[in-house]
Amino acid sequence: MMQRRQCLRRLGQLAGGLQLMAWSAVALPSHARGAATAWQESRVLMGTRVDLTVSAVPEALARVAMARAWDRMSALAAMMSRFEAGNPLDRLANAAGQGQVLPLPGELMAVLHAALQRAQDSGGRYDPTVGSYQGWDFRPGMEHRPGEGELQAQRPLSGWRHLTLDLRRQRASLDRAGVRLDLGGAAKLPILEAGLAVLREKGVANALLNGGGDILTLGQAEAGRPWHVALRDPREPTRWLGVLDMPASGAVLAASGDYERCFERQGRRFHHILDPRSGEPSQGLHGLALLGRSVAELNAWGPAMMVAGPAQARRWAQGLQGVELMLAGPGEGQGSQQLWTSAGLARQLQRA
Repeated sequence: MMQRRQCLRRLGQLAGGLQLMAWSAVALPSHARGAATAWQESRVLMGTRVDLTVSAVPEALARVAMARAWDRMSALAAMMSRFEAGNPLDRLANAAGQGQVLPLPGELMAVLHAALQRAQDSGGRYDPTVGSYQGWDFRPGMEHRPGEGELQAQRPLSGWRHLTLDLRRQRASLDRAGVRLDLGGAAKLPILEAGLAVLREKGVANALLNGGGDILTLGQAEAGRPWHVALRDPREPTRWLGVLDMPASGAVLAASGDYERCFERQGRRFHHILDPRSGEPSQGLHGLALLGRSVAELNAWGPAMMVAGPAQARRWAQGLQGVELMLAGPGEGQGSQQLWTSAGLARQLQRA
């Protein structure tokens, strides 16, 4: 019988003393610890901890390449954060409903374009204007749920059609005052991808980036071994479901769950993945993981699937060529929970 599911603390510890976030997926330490050819650094970006690891390069090259990658990711995170006063996203929100069309950096325009495309693909289950819902707070000791009256007043502000892009001129506008964007579901993977691109440009052929359960890999770990990535079991988040060996050609793993950044009241769980149509946390799935070859094919599908539920998530995944899916949700019986894994992922997953 499964133990009672609980909200996880943001910090945990893995064997060997490696400190990391309590993520849906984590990179495991390499089994090879001979020569010191792997270098790791961690920082907080985009509201979560990011681990950057490179291997099979001299330390001097590793440190320079990692510093440049951090610079790039930090700059993009500051540009696309909804909490950064005065950044392009904040200026766009302040101009909402005033008829202003603002020039935006190309990197931000690319993310906005991808976000709008995913909003259309998902029928609004993912929507960048979900940031219009104000009042939720998931910080420990600061937990707060907005009242129904607040949510009702904010619902007309959520809807991707409020956002208009002029891709040729690199400009954007929001047509109604109060509309705000939250790119947490669409910006993290592109930001990590930009960091990986910098590493590659600097001559690093083997690297891993882990940002809050979203993992990008390049090449291999130490001694030619594959990067090992563990998947958390969403039904019982304190244990691992299994381990994946990431392909040397590179891969992307995107994970989402309802057990991080959450709180419980009167037997109900409230978590940070909001349904853009209601402003309430998604229901029907406890967590999922998507494995694919590129950021573009996976980006923002996680929150969309969490909102849509298991049946629609499986239908969408079947239309994504080469993408594997794991999801967990309530079963048919009271208190029961089910796990579903695509055939390709089941073959790759080494049981923990």
